[in-house]
Amino acid sequence: MAKLPRVPKGVLPKAPRVPPPPQLKPFSPRPAQSQPGPPTLEDRSVPRTTAQRVWDERPKAADFRRLSPEEMKAPQHVARVQRWRQWPLMICGIAAFGMGLYAVQMYVSLTQEPEGVEVPEDLSDRFDSEAEGYDEKVDLAETMLRVSARRKEMARKARGHVLEVAVGTGRNIPYYPTKQCATVTLLDSSAPMLAVAKRKWKDTHPEYFSRVFFKQQSAIDPITPPYGAQDGYDTILQTMGLCSTPEPVKLLHSLEAATKEDGGQILLLEHGKSHYEWLNDILDKTAPNHALTHGCWWNKDIGKIVEESGLEVVDIKRYNFGTTWWVELKARKGMRKQLVERVEEEMGVGKAPTAQSRSWWSVWR
Repeated sequence: MAKLPRVPKGVLPKAPRVPPPPQLKPFSPRPAQSQPGPPTLEDRSVPRTTAQRVWDERPKAADFRRLSPEEMKAPQHVARVQRWRQWPLMICGIAAFGMGLYAVQMYVSLTQEPEGVEVPEDLSDRFDSEAEGYDEKVDLAETMLRVSARRKEMARKARGHVLEVAVGTGRNIPYYPTKQCATVTLLDSSAPMLAVAKRKWKDTHPEYFSRVFFKQQSAIDPITPPYGAQDGYDTILQTMGLCSTPEPVKLLHSLEAATKEDGGQILLLEHGKSHYEWLNDILDKTAPNHALTHGCWWNKDIGKIVEESGLEVVDIKRYNFGTTWWVELKARKGMRKQLVERVEEEMGVGKAPTAQSRSWWSVWR
């Protein structure tokens, strides 16, 4: 068999040279750095917001202990520290501007005396027109004076059958511990205010809506407890209610008549006179205009009102130069029965029928 001729060496193409695979270096933890390094694979897997990234880049106390004096003088480190110093200054500046603006507005509105207008003692009708925008009007003031925190603290004490008087738009509703409450009765004389409170309760505690009752009446009138609480309410709450009633002592007696004598509690959060006479002079001067605008007299002596009522005082605390009063009261033994009998006598309940008031069927006896 004939042999095939060999192919010359220069004719065949050379095979491409394949580079060897790269050798992986053993993993070693990254040393601590004074400046944040590039994001790792783990960081890339978890999305972070801009605020989180900025917060992670903040100067830490460990950086100042670890860095040398030369590193602390580095332009990058100095720029980072200066950038973070701007945040507290900016926040304090905005807060100071807001407080100053609020103080100026309050001063201008309160120092304007109502000319030619006689301010009545009872201004409860003012709440009907302010119901829808009331929360927005008082939010800033109550936050700055920590009244909202006091509301939350007081509402947490509610238990058993609960009555809240002067509920207004229901500013205490978000803080109610519904698991501690058998029933809740919300009472106010203003129908528009009560409508806002009803809507707020339905949005906040929809699962508890079947055990809450809404009553439109004055708290001075007799208050009928719900079924199961014939002995009275276990807890009665009132926040900023004595300032808007012309008969505060009679109101406290009405609350006492509705309170359970054994273990019942009356909790009040009110604003009134201060510890200081100079502040009381300001409150007295601005009270008529404030009452004409907001419907409440904020210069009442809460301590004197409580003393005249004769209720048993459990605790009294005062905040905000003494103008915010926290009062815990207790019903007196035997007074509930006396007050109920007195009210029934004034209303003519239980009297024997007279000759003029006999029914038509009495002649057949």
